[in-house]
This record gives sequence, structure tokens and C-alpha cells, in this order.
Amino acid sequence: MTRDPDFNELVGQDAPAEERERLRRAHDLLLAAGPIPELPPGLEEPSLGNRPGRLNENAYQLLPRRRTGAALALAAAIALVAFVGGYAAGFRHNGFAAQYSVPLHSTSGRAASAEIEIGKRDSQGNWPLRVEAKGLPKLMHGYYEMYLTHGGHKWTCGTFAGGGPSTVKVRLTVPYSFRNGDGWIVTKQLPGHAEPGPVVLTT
Repeated sequence: MTRDPDFNELVGQDAPAEERERLRRAHDLLLAAGPIPELPPGLEEPSLGNRPGRLNENAYQLLPRRRTGAALALAAAIALVAFVGGYAAGFRHNGFAAQYSVPLHSTSGRAASAEIEIGKRDSQGNWPLRVEAKGLPKLMHGYYEMYLTHGGHKWTCGTFAGGGPSTVKVRLTVPYSFRNGDGWIVTKQLPGHAEPGPVVLTT
């Protein structure tokens, strides 16, 4: 007995929520449609009978009318399976595979939050980071800066602009070694003010 393909195994955990929902709908439709029936012998090897073949004859003209629709439906189903599988595989192998993630919350009671995904360390000792922040105030002037902290020490991890209703998605890279007790913060940097600025997000 063949089990249904597992959605999480096909797509993985890296896809954004919007993409996962779209792929989930396509996956559910394929499961509801059931397995593709085997082609009847007449469809696999269309018989020409006594008709003389013509060089420019369209291939669909070789199929009986009632089978043309089935062939088109079969081709559409195969194309959909290939698209979903190819997209999921491409997303998992786009150069970023999260090893673990760290959530951040607002320090001011605002509905702001962020998640830092930490990828696999490369051969040079660099760690790729993927940051998604939402609910941060839109800054007309200035930017946000992320730091790795340990005790009273802070090491910058990069800066980014953005805020407002949209989610900010950025990729950063750091060369630091992580230790127990490390933390992460995001600060608001305004022109003419000392750095680092006030903390807006923290672990």
C-alpha cells in the first residue's frame, strides 16, 4: 500500500507562510484527485487503421475525440506535480538552510516582532542570517541595526531600512562564534544620535 506524499517532506520548513499556503492548496487538490489512471492500450499506441499517415497531421488528430480530453487532463496533472516538486526542491536548495531560529519581541509594548534564522557556517567561518521583522515603525530618517550581545558587549551584525505595515526581509552575514548566553537586539539609529540607539527588539 502506497502512502500519500507528506507535504512537509516535499516542501520543507523554509518556505514563507504565503508560499506554504499556496503549495498546500495545490497539494490537497492533487490528493483529492487521486492517482493518475493507467493509460489504456489504445491511448498508448493509437491505431491508424487503414488511414494513410500524413506528415503534417497534428498528433491530437490521431486520438479519438473522447480521449483527447483525458490526455490533456493527464498532461495538466503531470505539469502541476512537476511544478510543485520543482518549486519545493528549488526553495530548499537556494543557498540557505536554516539550522535554528531565534525569536525577538518588542521592548516598548508595540506589536513588533522578528525572527532570526541562522544558516550553516561556510568554509570561511561566516554565518548567514535571514531576518524577518514586522510591526517596526517606519523611519523617515535613519535605519535599524542588529547586534549580537554577550554580557555587556555588543557586536554589530548589519543594518537595514524599512518598517510600517510590510514585513522587512533581509539577509546578513556575521563572522562571530556563538556562545551560551548570547543575545540579539535591534536598535533604532537616527541621524545625529549616539550609536547604538534605543533598543526596539530583543530576545
